[in-house]
Amino acid sequence: MHRSARLLGAVLAAVLSVGSLAGCAYSYGDGLPPLGSRSTPSTSPAPSLRFPRQRDPLPPSSGVTEAPPESWTPDMLASWAEATVPDASGISLAFGYGLALSDQPVLATAAVPIGTLVVEYACRGADAARLTLSVAGTALIDSDYTCGRLWVRTIVIEKESVAEVRSAPAGTAPAAYAFRIVMK
Repeated sequence: MHRSARLLGAVLAAVLSVGSLAGCAYSYGDGLPPLGSRSTPSTSPAPSLRFPRQRDPLPPSSGVTEAPPESWTPDMLASWAEATVPDASGISLAFGYGLALSDQPVLATAAVPIGTLVVEYACRGADAARLTLSVAGTALIDSDYTCGRLWVRTIVIEKESVAEVRSAPAGTAPAAYAFRIVMK
């Protein structure tokens, strides 16, 4: 009798728990209508590729139309580069910036040690720019990147060497660019 009373108590507790959960309503502070009353889009969103990793978009410029990078003074270019790719974390091994023209890619070199490094890259002016980073003749990064964002790539250096960093606009418009190589 004592065992059946315990079993009955357990069953009763389970029924009461289920009944109390059924009365719960979850709400989220996302500002969206409840799940049952949301409209479904006619097309599914495009998948987002997470490689290369991307940081939050750079802050928008003021409402005033920005001067094209080719008209920036050297001080303006340096200020933009420092603000866009700050020396914020890790050991900065190399920092470079400049103006890349479609017929004149910019080349910079940097000594890189063995280990895992992070390359931060941003461009402005053109819609996109190409970044190529080669070590010992092997391209570890060779991609076009949308301008107006800070892109972050992780690379592994297996032998102490010199990295060659090239930047060029992906189209015909000039692009201001900035990069930093950091050891994490």
